[in-house]
Amino acid sequence: MNENARAGAAAADITPPVGVDLSGFGGRPSGNVGIHDSLFAKALVIDDGEQAAAVVTCDLIGVGDDLVQQVRDGVERQTSIPGTNVMISASHTHSGPCTTVLHGMGQPHANYLAGVADAMVSIVRAAFDSREAAVIRHGRGPVQVGVNRRERQPDGSMRLGVNPEGPVAPYVDVIRADRSDGSPIAIVFAHAAHPVTLGARNLYVSADYPGYAQRLVTRTYGRDDGAPVIALFAQGCCGNINCERGEGTFEQARRIGERLGAAAVKTAEYAAPIPGLRIASAHESVALPLQDPPPLSEAEAQVQEQRSALADARKAGDPPGRIQLHEGLVEWAEEVCELSRGSVTGRTQLFHMQAICLGPLVLVGLPGEVFVEYAHNIEKASPAPHTIVLGYTNGCIGYVPTEAAFAEGGYEVASAIRYYGTTMLAPACERLVVDGAGRLLHAVCA
Repeated sequence: MNENARAGAAAADITPPVGVDLSGFGGRPSGNVGIHDSLFAKALVIDDGEQAAAVVTCDLIGVGDDLVQQVRDGVERQTSIPGTNVMISASHTHSGPCTTVLHGMGQPHANYLAGVADAMVSIVRAAFDSREAAVIRHGRGPVQVGVNRRERQPDGSMRLGVNPEGPVAPYVDVIRADRSDGSPIAIVFAHAAHPVTLGARNLYVSADYPGYAQRLVTRTYGRDDGAPVIALFAQGCCGNINCERGEGTFEQARRIGERLGAAAVKTAEYAAPIPGLRIASAHESVALPLQDPPPLSEAEAQVQEQRSALADARKAGDPPGRIQLHEGLVEWAEEVCELSRGSVTGRTQLFHMQAICLGPLVLVGLPGEVFVEYAHNIEKASPAPHTIVLGYTNGCIGYVPTEAAFAEGGYEVASAIRYYGTTMLAPACERLVVDGAGRLLHAVCA
């Protein structure tokens, strides 16, 4: 253990006002109609005596590149933490406010997002200022609240459904920062499952199951003297994993969340001290190839189809959320058509990866809706004894499927790009990401 280790944590309420558009599902009839449970941004700062790093989590659908840069710049101005040592991870709740990540699923509220950036800087500063002597622990325990959602149909097509034989990540990783008396300052826990319990009909702001999980952890470790315990949820690589679906109720979200929270608590109780705590951070950006646009005739037909659908929706008096969705699809189709008209080919998408090393434990952050197989393969090839791979971190470029998934098709491969960009990634992305993550891990573990 490192006798110079210190840690601090802080949280801020980032619940949006009533009326702000929700994101994650398209076509909602209105903005949110009320607050079911509050949303938070939380920060854990760990210091090895020479340098510090900050992990920030938030109950949001995702964070945009601009917000990430604003927070890093702000942290660097207000603390001695380099901006490159800040990692920001979103839970991907589908009952949180619209951000800049998804198009056509609500309108972002600029003032709200500016406030979120300020809040994140403030909590990192507060966590930094509150550092105290600490022991950092890690553990992994069994739990599964999700199921692979890529279901093969009799005709060979792929749809969103239930695939109990598909890969998942049936565990929770826990990082526990303890005070000198053994009580926790903060507990970070990571698991992979889309927070979509409440479904598209829900119009209330909620952190979904991760909120219930965090509240259970906080209640469990509450102290009589009122010392705060910050519970932070970090989303894993759940691009092809949904949480259990059924009633679509808050009661179901509670059951799922508290099952995860209980597993996190049990794992925290058995977490072992990290020997040789050493902070290091590294970044690796890879240019992922994008598929070329379709032939111009096909692109023009798509524009006409989307414009007609928008006109029909307006004529029918569809609710604002439905109109926004159609407007977003028209915008997407027009952008793709411009690429086709200009014969634009060979485009790439930068994919910014980050690793924060805590000695034998490394956190890897990937900026997208990454399939769970990436986590398994990156961890398998990692030189570190323990590796935690997160999705929705430091941005979100959209779905990042495996090479095999491209041939299978399905929503993540064929349709979702309409809400994220123009044309989809190419199958070669898997090898480029896994290889890049390998270089990143060797850099921080050197």
